[in-house]
Amino acid sequence: MKKIILLFIGSFLVTAVFSASLKVFFQEISWREVLIKGLLIPCFTWTVQLLLSAVFLKRGDRLAYWNRLGWVCLIGSIALLPAAFYNMRAATPWVWISILNVLASVVLMAATLHLLLRRAGFRSLWTLSWVVLIVINMSLYLWNVL
Repeated sequence: MKKIILLFIGSFLVTAVFSASLKVFFQEISWREVLIKGLLIPCFTWTVQLLLSAVFLKRGDRLAYWNRLGWVCLIGSIALLPAAFYNMRAATPWVWISILNVLASVVLMAATLHLLLRRAGFRSLWTLSWVVLIVINMSLYLWNVL
């Protein structure tokens, strides 16, 4: 369980770097609001997945699922770093770099989650539920910032 917690803490911290880099696109919004939106909205997907698995999976399966979910979350967060560093270094960063990087991260996470869960014998429904939640998550973020 400690390893799973560390995976999600690491993911949260890495995502914070990306979220902070988005401030360049939202000059009129406070740092606090940029970070809250950039961290809490993405946490929606992971929190709902953890809750669903807590309800529907047996203890052993739940821990195996959480471990895989933690790795996928960390991998997806690390995949956001190229755009984060670009946003922090470019004089006038192009927003499409961040958008494309987020989409690439989501595709990477979906493929990784599917592979890891399939190897462990989990039903495809778990990957599908994650995809639905990430689409809702991204829609919430877009709705919130537009």
